[in-house]
Amino acid sequence: MNTILDDRWAKVSDDTLLSSYSESLDLLTKQQDIVGRYNQEIQRRIKDRGATGIPDETFNAELVVSYTYDQAALTPLLEVLNNVELEKCYQPAYTPPPVEVPAKWKVQQLLAVAKRRGNEALAIVQRAKFESGRRLKFERRRRNDDDHN
Repeated sequence: MNTILDDRWAKVSDDTLLSSYSESLDLLTKQQDIVGRYNQEIQRRIKDRGATGIPDETFNAELVVSYTYDQAALTPLLEVLNNVELEKCYQPAYTPPPVEVPAKWKVQQLLAVAKRRGNEALAIVQRAKFESGRRLKFERRRRNDDDHN
Protein backbone atom coordinates (compact mmCIF):
# COMPACT_ATOMS: atom_id res chain seq x y z
CA MET A 1 0.00 0.00 0.00
CA ASN A 2 1.55 3.27 -1.10
CA THR A 3 0.51 6.54 0.55
CA ILE A 4 1.69 10.14 0.43
CA LEU A 5 3.22 9.61 3.86
CA ASP A 6 5.18 6.60 2.60
CA ASP A 7 6.51 8.66 -0.35
CA ARG A 8 7.56 11.54 1.92
CA TRP A 9 9.38 9.23 4.31
CA ALA A 10 11.07 7.40 1.47
CA LYS A 11 12.91 10.65 0.63
CA VAL A 12 14.31 11.08 4.16
CA SER A 13 17.91 10.03 4.77
CA ASP A 14 18.64 7.06 7.01
CA ASP A 15 20.22 9.34 9.63
CA THR A 16 17.18 11.63 9.71
CA LEU A 17 14.81 8.67 9.80
CA LEU A 18 16.63 7.02 12.71
CA SER A 19 17.04 10.31 14.58
CA SER A 20 13.36 11.15 14.14
CA TYR A 21 12.39 7.67 15.26
CA SER A 22 14.54 8.01 18.39
CA GLU A 23 13.02 11.41 19.23
CA SER A 24 9.52 10.01 18.76
CA LEU A 25 10.30 7.11 21.10
CA ASP A 26 11.59 9.58 23.71
CA LEU A 27 8.41 11.67 23.40
CA LEU A 28 6.27 8.55 23.63
CA THR A 29 8.10 7.45 26.80
CA LYS A 30 7.57 10.89 28.37
CA GLN A 31 3.88 10.88 27.44
CA GLN A 32 3.44 7.38 28.86
CA ASP A 33 5.03 8.56 32.10
CA ILE A 34 2.63 11.52 32.27
CA VAL A 35 -0.37 9.30 31.53
CA GLY A 36 0.80 6.89 34.24
CA ARG A 37 1.02 9.71 36.76
CA TYR A 38 -2.50 10.92 35.87
CA ASN A 39 -3.76 7.35 36.19
CA GLN A 40 -2.18 7.00 39.66
CA GLU A 41 -3.66 10.30 40.83
CA ILE A 42 -7.14 9.40 39.59
CA GLN A 43 -6.91 6.01 41.33
CA ARG A 44 -5.62 7.67 44.52
CA ARG A 45 -8.55 10.12 44.58
CA ILE A 46 -11.06 7.34 43.99
CA LYS A 47 -9.52 5.26 46.79
CA ASP A 48 -9.32 8.22 49.21
CA ARG A 49 -13.03 8.88 48.66
CA GLY A 50 -13.94 5.24 49.22
CA ALA A 51 -15.61 5.37 45.82
CA THR A 52 -15.55 3.34 42.63
CA GLY A 53 -15.23 6.34 40.32
CA ILE A 54 -15.14 10.10 39.94
CA PRO A 55 -18.52 11.59 39.02
CA ASP A 56 -18.23 13.73 35.92
CA GLU A 57 -20.57 14.72 33.10
CA THR A 58 -17.92 14.52 30.38
CA PHE A 59 -15.80 11.52 31.38
CA ASN A 60 -16.37 8.11 32.90
CA ALA A 61 -13.47 7.40 35.27
CA GLU A 62 -14.07 4.15 37.11
CA LEU A 63 -11.85 1.78 39.05
CA VAL A 64 -12.30 -1.82 37.94
CA VAL A 65 -11.11 -4.39 40.47
CA SER A 66 -10.56 -7.96 39.34
CA TYR A 67 -10.54 -10.96 41.61
CA THR A 68 -9.29 -14.49 41.44
CA TYR A 69 -9.84 -17.49 43.68
CA ASP A 70 -7.29 -19.67 45.42
CA GLN A 71 -8.24 -23.05 43.98
CA ALA A 72 -6.77 -24.95 46.94
CA ALA A 73 -8.78 -22.86 49.42
CA LEU A 74 -11.96 -24.03 47.67
CA THR A 75 -11.18 -27.71 48.43
CA PRO A 76 -13.50 -27.85 51.51
CA LEU A 77 -16.40 -27.41 49.10
CA LEU A 78 -15.81 -30.98 47.95
CA GLU A 79 -17.29 -32.03 51.32
CA VAL A 80 -20.06 -29.42 51.34
CA LEU A 81 -21.54 -29.69 47.84
CA ASN A 82 -23.41 -32.70 46.51
CA ASN A 83 -22.48 -34.56 43.30
CA VAL A 84 -24.99 -32.69 41.12
CA GLU A 85 -23.63 -29.34 42.33
CA LEU A 86 -20.03 -30.48 41.89
CA GLU A 87 -20.75 -31.61 38.35
CA LYS A 88 -21.79 -28.04 37.52
CA CYS A 89 -18.82 -26.22 39.00
CA TYR A 90 -15.87 -28.58 39.51
CA GLN A 91 -13.59 -30.30 37.03
CA PRO A 92 -11.44 -33.00 38.66
CA ALA A 93 -7.80 -33.43 37.64
CA TYR A 94 -7.14 -35.70 34.71
CA THR A 95 -4.11 -36.83 32.75
CA PRO A 96 -4.29 -36.70 28.98
CA PRO A 97 -0.84 -37.60 27.66
CA PRO A 98 1.65 -35.95 27.99
CA VAL A 99 0.46 -33.43 30.62
CA GLU A 100 -1.59 -33.60 33.82
CA VAL A 101 -4.46 -31.10 33.93
CA PRO A 102 -5.06 -30.00 37.54
CA ALA A 103 -8.48 -29.91 39.16
CA LYS A 104 -10.31 -26.66 38.55
CA TRP A 105 -13.31 -24.84 39.93
CA LYS A 106 -15.54 -23.09 37.40
CA VAL A 107 -15.95 -19.93 39.45
CA GLN A 108 -19.00 -18.40 37.73
CA GLN A 109 -20.97 -21.60 38.15
CA LEU A 110 -19.55 -22.06 41.66
CA LEU A 111 -20.79 -18.61 42.72
CA ALA A 112 -24.32 -19.48 41.63
CA VAL A 113 -24.21 -22.85 43.40
CA ALA A 114 -22.74 -21.32 46.58
CA LYS A 115 -25.44 -18.63 46.69
CA ARG A 116 -28.14 -21.29 46.45
CA ARG A 117 -26.34 -23.44 49.04
CA GLY A 118 -26.03 -20.61 51.57
CA ASN A 119 -23.72 -19.31 54.29
CA GLU A 120 -21.31 -22.24 54.70
CA ALA A 121 -20.47 -22.49 50.99
CA LEU A 122 -20.41 -18.70 50.56
CA ALA A 123 -17.98 -18.32 53.47
CA ILE A 124 -15.55 -20.80 51.87
CA VAL A 125 -15.76 -18.96 48.55
CA GLN A 126 -15.20 -15.59 50.25
CA ARG A 127 -12.11 -16.87 52.06
CA ALA A 128 -10.68 -18.08 48.74
CA LYS A 129 -11.31 -14.77 46.96
CA PHE A 130 -8.51 -12.24 46.63
CA GLU A 131 -7.89 -9.13 44.59
CA SER A 132 -5.75 -9.81 41.55
CA GLY A 133 -5.58 -6.34 40.04
CA ARG A 134 -6.95 -2.86 39.60
CA ARG A 135 -7.21 -0.83 36.46
CA LEU A 136 -8.70 2.47 35.52
CA LYS A 137 -11.53 2.39 33.02
CA PHE A 138 -11.54 5.81 31.41
CA GLU A 139 -13.60 7.05 28.49
CA ARG A 140 -15.35 10.15 27.20
CA ARG A 141 -19.08 9.91 27.72
CA ARG A 142 -21.19 9.86 24.59
CA ARG A 143 -23.64 12.67 24.30
CA ASN A 144 -27.15 12.10 23.06
CA ASP A 145 -28.16 13.95 19.91
CA ASP A 146 -30.64 15.87 22.11
CA ASP A 147 -27.72 17.35 24.07
CA HIS A 148 -26.37 19.05 20.96
CA ASN A 149 -29.57 20.95 20.18
